[in-house]
Amino acid sequence: MSKYLLLLFLLLCGFSSSGQIPDTIENLKEQLESTSKNSTKYVDLLNDLGYQHWVLDSQISIIYGNQSLTIAKDLKYSLGIAKAHRILGVANWTLGKPKEALENLALSQQHYSNLGNQEGATDALMNSGMVYADIGEYDKALDIFHTSIDRFSQLDLKKRVATTFTKIGAVYLEQKDYNKAKKHLTDALNIHRDLDYAYGQGEAHNRLGRMYLDTDEIELATYHLGRAKALSESINDQDGILSTDIQFGRLCRLKQDFEMSERVLNNCYDKAKARNLDKYRLIILRELKLLKKETGHLNEALELYNRFILLKDSLFNTTKSKQIAALEFENERAQQNQQIELLQKDKKVSELTNLTLSVALFAIGLIGLLIFRQQKSKNNRSKEVVRQQQQLLESQQLLNQQSLENAKLKEQELIRELEFKNKELTSYTLNFVQKNQLLAALKNQIEALESDTAGFEQRKTQLLRILRQNINLEKDWEDFKRFFQEVHLDFFHNLKDKHPELNANDLKIASLVRLNLNIKESATILGISPESAKTARYRLRKKMGLEHDTVLLDYFLQMET
Repeated sequence: MSKYLLLLFLLLCGFSSSGQIPDTIENLKEQLESTSKNSTKYVDLLNDLGYQHWVLDSQISIIYGNQSLTIAKDLKYSLGIAKAHRILGVANWTLGKPKEALENLALSQQHYSNLGNQEGATDALMNSGMVYADIGEYDKALDIFHTSIDRFSQLDLKKRVATTFTKIGAVYLEQKDYNKAKKHLTDALNIHRDLDYAYGQGEAHNRLGRMYLDTDEIELATYHLGRAKALSESINDQDGILSTDIQFGRLCRLKQDFEMSERVLNNCYDKAKARNLDKYRLIILRELKLLKKETGHLNEALELYNRFILLKDSLFNTTKSKQIAALEFENERAQQNQQIELLQKDKKVSELTNLTLSVALFAIGLIGLLIFRQQKSKNNRSKEVVRQQQQLLESQQLLNQQSLENAKLKEQELIRELEFKNKELTSYTLNFVQKNQLLAALKNQIEALESDTAGFEQRKTQLLRILRQNINLEKDWEDFKRFFQEVHLDFFHNLKDKHPELNANDLKIASLVRLNLNIKESATILGISPESAKTARYRLRKKMGLEHDTVLLDYFLQMET
């Protein structure tokens, strides 16, 4: 049975090792040699080479990605920059550097989005989900994958949808949710078959083979692993070949072909060690330990178990470091997003300011043009006007004399009106003071009724309500302010112009000082104690920056001259 199993596996593999990728790489290198380095085509070729090396050698992929990024930045070639960041993101992921991977993939998304290239942006987003899945952040990874599927579906990119289905199936496989894993992997395989995409088929077959091994469905596992090996070899996917060979070694152990299993697993271990693939080494050590245990070699099994534990602890620490690095990336990205929001707000304010200035300049220019045209029109009519003016000169002089006399009469009338308003203001101010004094006295008398019998309670309450309704300083102040401004026209304007920091209460204090009211009268009008009124004057003086010996009234009088 074991020989038949091996023969079936090899037949399914098809012994195809010529591959498409090496031919592609050689072709790209030839084009690179004949292309100018300072061109966008050279950048595209470097990115293509970096992409092809994802499945061969990630270190070389990093080299091509960095070269492409440097030249693309010099050329200000945005599409090249976006592609290079994606190359560097995936390559860093395969090398176990999640922070660098996420940083580059985020930059790739940003550049693709700025170009309006939703396909590229979603590719980079899906790749970031692979990074989170690799470090065990499965919920984060699934959220990203589902978002990617929605976007790929809107763009009608079936191959990308299928690839993302494979990633989701792999996450469910890690969580041992085999029903969901099978559904997504089968959907992915069917789509890739329809599109004849070898890499996608190989990846889906590999995951299905592993799943059927987990569920002890050996014949199905044999079929899918055989197809995975053949497809991986057809495109020279070294990572896919190694992953499938490890599962084949496990398959041989489960079929009790221990000799074949040990030979395959040891060969895989040497390859994984040479490529520093510690996660694969861990899987192989576990399989070899189980193999030795089942064949009764307990001492060797114990030694392999100890090696397994040491490597597992090392990988655990590495995984934690990766998770911490990813968390640092998330924090840095959140801070960058906050800074971007602030910059966008500043940009909007700046744009609004510029728009306002532009409108203002346009309005000024339009007014100037109208004035110019009007002046020009006046100049054209000036000659005729001069003649008419000469005829009207004598009559105008008579009118001017009459106007002068009328102005003198009006001035006298205004003086009398001002004197009347001044008297009215003084009278209102005194009434203001007397009213508040009277109301305050009545309030005090009524409050004294509290010690009286209960028969006065209802009357006292009514009177107090009436008094509170009538002690309305704000309304009285508005009336007072209106009278004051009619007498002292520019007082508040000049005061605010000279001291813009003064508030409404400061203006009240200043107006009472200008009327030469004493502390007690001012306190009554303001509805505060004399001591508070005195303090208010002191604060006003201090806010205006006046010397201690400066008389406020004199200062206000000088300001009006």
